[in-house]
Amino acid sequence: MAEALRRAVVAWLAARQEPLWLVGGTIRDRLLGRDTEDIDVAVAGDALALARALADRFGGSYYPLDEDRGTGRAILEDADGQRLVVDLARLRAADIEGDLADRDFAINAMAAPPDRPDEVLDPFGGRADLAAGRIRPVSENSIRRDPVRALRAVRLAAQLGFELAPEAEVPMRRDGPRLSEVSAERVRDELMRLLGLPQAAPWLRRLEALGLLPVVLPELDPLRGVTQSAPHCLDVFDHSLAVVAELEGVLADWRPPAEVAEALQAWLAAAPAGGRPRRALLKLGALLHDLGKPATRREEAGRIRFLGHEEAGVPLARAVMQRLRFSRSETRLLETLVRYHLRPLLLTQQPSVSRRAIYCFFRDTGDNGAGILLHALADWRGTCPGRNAPPTRLEQLIGRMLRFLWGESGAPSRSRPLLGGRDLIALGVPPGPRIGELLARLREAQAAGEVTDREGALQRVAQWLAESGEDF
Repeated sequence: MAEALRRAVVAWLAARQEPLWLVGGTIRDRLLGRDTEDIDVAVAGDALALARALADRFGGSYYPLDEDRGTGRAILEDADGQRLVVDLARLRAADIEGDLADRDFAINAMAAPPDRPDEVLDPFGGRADLAAGRIRPVSENSIRRDPVRALRAVRLAAQLGFELAPEAEVPMRRDGPRLSEVSAERVRDELMRLLGLPQAAPWLRRLEALGLLPVVLPELDPLRGVTQSAPHCLDVFDHSLAVVAELEGVLADWRPPAEVAEALQAWLAAAPAGGRPRRALLKLGALLHDLGKPATRREEAGRIRFLGHEEAGVPLARAVMQRLRFSRSETRLLETLVRYHLRPLLLTQQPSVSRRAIYCFFRDTGDNGAGILLHALADWRGTCPGRNAPPTRLEQLIGRMLRFLWGESGAPSRSRPLLGGRDLIALGVPPGPRIGELLARLREAQAAGEVTDREGALQRVAQWLAESGEDF
C-alpha cells in the first residue's frame, strides 16, 4: 500500500479551507486496522473541482464519476507504482449527519475530519457493529432506496468475515429482487468484487438462500434439477456452484510443478482488459461452464449424456457477458473457457498425449489455456465433492501441459519461429493466405519436436509443397 502517499494526501486534504470529511470504508477499515487502497471523502463544496486539484497536485489522473451528483475520482501513484484511489463526493444532504443517514450500512456511516481522524462521528452505531461483526442497514429503507446494497451486504460480509444482521436479511429478501432494475454495470461490479474474494463460494450459496442469485444470474435457473449420471452426484446447478468452491481450493492449495509456479502466479495476477481480477473471471466461468447442458440432455441406454453442451453453452455465456456489460476481451475469455472446458478431461482418456495435442490445446485456447486447466481440475473435483478418487492422471497431465507452456526451453512462450514470410516467398510461395497457413503448420511441427532448426524447417515446407502438387 502507498502509505507515504496516503499520508501526504490526507495532510493535503486537512489543509483545505472547505469543510470535508473522511467517510465510509476509509473510517471503517482504519478502525479495523485494515489496509486499504482507497480514500473516500465527502465534501461540502465542489467535489469535482477538488478531485481535479488533487490529481493535479500529485501528478495523477482525474475522472468525473457522476457529474450530476458531484462525484469525482483521482487515481494517484507513488514512486514505486503503488496506486491510491481517492473518491470525492458532494454531500448527499445539507450536512454531514444527513449525508451519513443516506448511506448503506452503519459500518459505512461514519466520518472524521482529515486533521482529526480519531474524532469519529458515528450516529448509527457503526463502531458497535464492527465490534459485533455484523452488517446492519442504516435504516429500514436503505436497501429499498438502492437495491444493489443487497448484493453489497453479502460482499462486505464475505470480505470482512461478518454476519448479516436480521435487520439486513429482511429488507434484502423484500427489496433485493429489485436488483433487476439496477444498471447492469453496478450489479456486475459488485458480483465481481464478491467473486474476487478468496472464499466467495459459501456466499454464493447465501445469495441463493436469500433469493438473490436468480436475480443476479437468472441464466442459472434452467440448470436446477437437471440430473446427471455417475460420476456426478449433483444436478447441474449444484455442480456449477460446487465447481466454484473447488476452484477456490485449487487456487489456494494446488501446487503446480516448481518450475512453472512463478509463471502461473504471474498469469493469475495479470488482469485482462477491463481490469477485473482473473481469478474472479475464472470463478464466473465456473458458474457458467455448463449452461449448454439443459438443451443437450439425452438419455441413452440408461445413461444421461450432454453431447455438444460445450458449444451449445458458448452463445448463452456470451449473452450473460454482454448483458452485464463485460469487455469484449473478457467475453472472449469466458467463451473460450466454456468451449474448451472438457478438452483436458478428454485428453486424459487417451492412451498417450502427444506434444502436438498439447500445442493444439494452447493454440485453440490462447491466453486462457492455463485457466482452463485449473478449471478442469476443479470441474472433476466438483462432480461429487469428497467422494471422487483423486484425479492423479489429470493432475499429472496439467503439470506436463504447464511445463510445455512455460517451463521447457522449447516452450511456445520461449521458442522463436524458425521461418518467416520472406523465407517462404524465397521458396516461391506468393504473398497471400497460403503463407500464413504454412507458417501455422510449421509452428505446430516445431512444437511437436518434428523440426528443430532452420534447415529442417525449409526442407519440411518444401516437402509439403511437393506433396500438395503446388507449383510456383
